[in-house]
Amino acid sequence: MALVNVLKGTAQNFTASWVDYGSEINSDGHGNLSLWLDLDINDSLNTRLKIIGKHSTNGADEFPLRVSLMEMIGASYVDNGDYIEFSSDTDQKILITIKLNHVIPYVQVQIQAGTVGATAGRMLASKCIQWS
Repeated sequence: MALVNVLKGTAQNFTASWVDYGSEINSDGHGNLSLWLDLDINDSLNTRLKIIGKHSTNGADEFPLRVSLMEMIGASYVDNGDYIEFSSDTDQKILITIKLNHVIPYVQVQIQAGTVGATAGRMLASKCIQWS
């Protein structure tokens, strides 16, 4: 059974630092998590996405999930191990599926721009789907 939630209902600009995009996702008991993302690059370059696993909600004990645990459709990207760097500085609609294997109770999405442009790139409204 799938559980569909809005990850973030409004756009959020990329910054030069890693920032949380949307709220933590309670993924306890789920085998997979899919993210529908809409990337608006504008003038920014080398935009990045990182998926963080967490042991507990609002906890500081967190770890980046390896890109090798993810499958992406519609994205032009470079696998940097702990994060994805979009290799095409153009707008993209992306579906990312992450293998959680029923062992990662919380997930946080983070975004960053290598170079923030005069008009910052932004992640538009998005959804997440949890399923087993």
